[in-house]
Amino acid sequence: MTVFTKLRREIEPKWVSEYVAKFYPDFPVRFRVPLGAVPKELEKEHGLWKAIRTWRPWRPEVDAIVIRPGELTLIEGKIFKTMDGLSKLPVYASLVPETPELESYRSYKVAMQLLCVHALDWIKQAAKKSGIEVVEWAPTWVEEIWLERDKYWTPEAVSLRERRKEVLRRLGFE
Repeated sequence: MTVFTKLRREIEPKWVSEYVAKFYPDFPVRFRVPLGAVPKELEKEHGLWKAIRTWRPWRPEVDAIVIRPGELTLIEGKIFKTMDGLSKLPVYASLVPETPELESYRSYKVAMQLLCVHALDWIKQAAKKSGIEVVEWAPTWVEEIWLERDKYWTPEAVSLRERRKEVLRRLGFE
């Protein structure tokens, strides 16, 4: 195992997939869906589907879209930064009508869900005003990750970090 394999944990995609499988098992779903229009110049030069592939890195993407009869449910999962998900969802919903891959669903209603572990009251209130449903759901493994953060500032964790820093200083790593 290289050093780089531990740098970032991709937990939200797995969590969103698990949520969708549990609560929407009978509906088609798409994950990491790019949203928004593709520049017309690219489309004219390369054709629609090549333009879509070329422009993908510059398009925002929603974690999941569940396709239900007459409704697209946009799902954005946030374990820690719920404000980010709350602010992204209305923008994502506004991009659905101009997303070429979703053209056949243009007549569908767009619903928004913010999937989180625990939502503060102000998040719930702001979401309600924005037409966003807040879903508080997490399997045990996600709950454990969420709780890790709360331990960061405990006296024991601070002391442990300070001891590590002291050892590194004594070894000449500053």
